[in-house]
Amino acid sequence: MEVGIKIKRLREQHKLSQPELAHKLGIAQTTLSNIESGQTQKIDFALMDKICKEFDVDFGYFTEGKQVNKVKTNEGSVGVIGYNQGTINLFPEDIIEQIKVLVEDSKNKDVRIKELEALLNNK
Repeated sequence: MEVGIKIKRLREQHKLSQPELAHKLGIAQTTLSNIESGQTQKIDFALMDKICKEFDVDFGYFTEGKQVNKVKTNEGSVGVIGYNQGTINLFPEDIIEQIKVLVEDSKNKDVRIKELEALLNNK
């Protein structure tokens, strides 16, 4: 099941309207509508974190189809837990790869913007 459909089901289970949930998440209602309908394929990591906290579910709920842990009872820790001064990663591997790609894309865009700014300044 797609992430957007799962978000919609959670929203409906909690008896929230799209405008209400969008307000709680700090996004436009149209953005939420696009996510729920599947028109938006990529969802910002920070937004997913807010959604998980709002509905008290782990990221695994969206990737594995089940509720992995309760975020609120885990002191808000969505992705990692401490373990004897170390960290255990609870994120599914594909999400980590997606985040790495997004970070790299962002860096590349920043470099390209600087190149274009330099070109503009030289003209």
